[in-house]
Amino acid sequence: MDLLEAKNRVAEALVESIFRRARYEVTPYRREGLAPLRVGREDLSPDFVVRPAGEGQGKELLVEVKYHPQIGQFMSVESQRGERSLLQMARRQWPDLYFVLVTDRPEPGRSCFQACLLSTWAPGAAPATVDLAAVPELGIFAHNVGDHEELSRRIFALLSGA
Repeated sequence: MDLLEAKNRVAEALVESIFRRARYEVTPYRREGLAPLRVGREDLSPDFVVRPAGEGQGKELLVEVKYHPQIGQFMSVESQRGERSLLQMARRQWPDLYFVLVTDRPEPGRSCFQACLLSTWAPGAAPATVDLAAVPELGIFAHNVGDHEELSRRIFALLSGA
């Protein structure tokens, strides 16, 4: 396992923890009899399905998590790729997918955990991210994300040998 893959798995675990702490039921995403959608080394299949826990459960949401050291740079490259964009390919399969990007080096004033809801993105326009705690329909508290940001910085620093 290379360092990027290790960071990606840690990112998935942290995002899953954020949703569980926000009282979501989290289950792995599985497509019966179908292999994950892959493009090169990238797995584009959702990582998990989240559903608000308790009575009167809300609708299921699909979540894909990716670690990227520079989210702004990744989004800029994706906007230039057009039809070959990973986001565009994922959107064709799962139009309501929440794409959660995790970084240990966020831009000033931004969170380590940022989301891009593919259903609100117009292909051809530059895709944008919103801090995970600022996505109103998810109802995730800022202190939940803040606790996980501190943890993510420690883990990623250990993985990088810093």
